[in-house]
Amino acid sequence: MKNKLHINPILKKEMVVGSRSMKMSWTIMAVSGILTAIVVFILIITGFTVNYGGYSYQSLVVLFPVLGFAECGLLSLMVPVITSGAISGEREKQTLDIMLTTPISPFSIVMGKLWSAMMMVMMYMIASIPVMAIAFVLGGLSWWNLLGLFVMLLYLGIYVGSVGIFCSSLVKKSIAATILTIVIGIGIIVGTVLIYFIGDAITRTYYLSSVNTNIDYFSNSALIFLINPYSPLFDFMLRSLSDSSIYDIVVDSNAGAFMSVVYRFWIPISMIINLLIAYGFLKLAAGRVNGKVKRKKVVVDNNTPNV
Repeated sequence: MKNKLHINPILKKEMVVGSRSMKMSWTIMAVSGILTAIVVFILIITGFTVNYGGYSYQSLVVLFPVLGFAECGLLSLMVPVITSGAISGEREKQTLDIMLTTPISPFSIVMGKLWSAMMMVMMYMIASIPVMAIAFVLGGLSWWNLLGLFVMLLYLGIYVGSVGIFCSSLVKKSIAATILTIVIGIGIIVGTVLIYFIGDAITRTYYLSSVNTNIDYFSNSALIFLINPYSPLFDFMLRSLSDSSIYDIVVDSNAGAFMSVVYRFWIPISMIINLLIAYGFLKLAAGRVNGKVKRKKVVVDNNTPNV
């Protein structure tokens, strides 16, 4: 007899519960409607020429980055809402204690919650393909760009979902977990930008205060953006729409060979670093769930009567 395909029990439960709810259908319709409205708005305001009385299709290349960043923004708002109740929601429904009595490990519980959120994200992305295809039919981009964008969105969903699950294990209320996830995301973006400008200003001040004021300098402060989960998407958009990238913007003749390699392969390096950070958030969330299990065992042992 062939072995059955093993599916995470938490993922299986979430998929069954989600398929019976209209929440996913309404959300898919809302996402598709927003993207469609963006396309219609761009078609109305861009590229209309008086001389030819039609659209300049070359200007419609802007559809791809606008739709890509719009879907990225929607995903960054939806995933915290989906994952913020991963642990805190079970606690509010008083089902977490029952879940912890099963033989499923805390890390499997956390991973099941993450993959259930990613299944919903994939449904949203698949539903948006007809709208996103307009950018390729009119904008002249290839389907590899669409595939690359979906890889970027999946990676971003894993990162944001991991932060959301960690926040869900950290606080008791789902609303507080959602707000905390958004605050952490904004903090990472603003923090990396501030560190970059401060580091660049310090480097510029140091070199300008040297004896030879004509000396060129190279600042490595842009490396802080490696831990910014949105920087690979920015680099991907640059590569899709032009021949430039972060490498062409940042690197100059004063950069060493190692720095040049880092900036040239910015997307895979940044994605690996951020996925490792996401894994750290998941381990912390599993540790908090495991701590609850240990506390329950201690309470049970203390209440056991002596024979």
